[in-house]
Amino acid sequence: MGFEGAESGSKPVVVFAHPAVLQSVARSVGYYRMLAMVSQKSMSNLHLNVLRLEQGSGLPDERHAWAIAKRLNPIISALLRADETLDAREFDVWRGMAAGAQADGSWRNWRGKQAELSVQTAVLERIGEKGLLREAMPPRYELADGRTLVFADEPHIAIYHRDTLQVAVEIKGGIDAAGILERVGAAVKSLSRAGEENPDAVTLLLVPEIAMTERAVEDLSINRQVVHHWYTIEAFLGDEACREEVFRHMEI
Repeated sequence: MGFEGAESGSKPVVVFAHPAVLQSVARSVGYYRMLAMVSQKSMSNLHLNVLRLEQGSGLPDERHAWAIAKRLNPIISALLRADETLDAREFDVWRGMAAGAQADGSWRNWRGKQAELSVQTAVLERIGEKGLLREAMPPRYELADGRTLVFADEPHIAIYHRDTLQVAVEIKGGIDAAGILERVGAAVKSLSRAGEENPDAVTLLLVPEIAMTERAVEDLSINRQVVHHWYTIEAFLGDEACREEVFRHMEI
């Protein structure tokens, strides 16, 4: 396993969850979960209940340890790649933020970025599992069927075929309740531009559950011709049926 942050001077085991460590060191699951900034609820939604382990009541068996590591390590790796000025001391900040010690605007922004990275990770895992990946040139990924998948700022995920936009996915992961309608409005504008590029393109929106207020749902319903499908990020990450539905729309 490569170590993205080796230049920071930290040992890989300090950053990445190793199944052997999870099986032998009590409460280590909580250390890595908070480093990845993933909630206990999110883990539970994936049938990885960690509360008992984090309380020191037992250790995971080999299967459970591998499942936890497989879930957390891609997210940690993505966070490391996203931070060009990583310092080993930041690991303590990440854990503190996850524990709620710095629950401010910065934490909300990190949560939003982490949600985007989690969705991207799930998409990459999908194309890998389905044998669709032909060549990886991040942030571009050439697929075996001739399409190109791109991670960008707008839209966050796009799939092209011969330079024609086929699918556009916007991910609005911020958890600041005050900015919910603003984020939904920004997503509608972004996806409307995708529709202008190709009226036949499929558009999807992923937002946190807190964003699905009555007003937000009303706005999305009015703009159904712009935003074809919308889902909560929690459902996408934690509900296999929801995730499969999204992947069907993306044709991956």
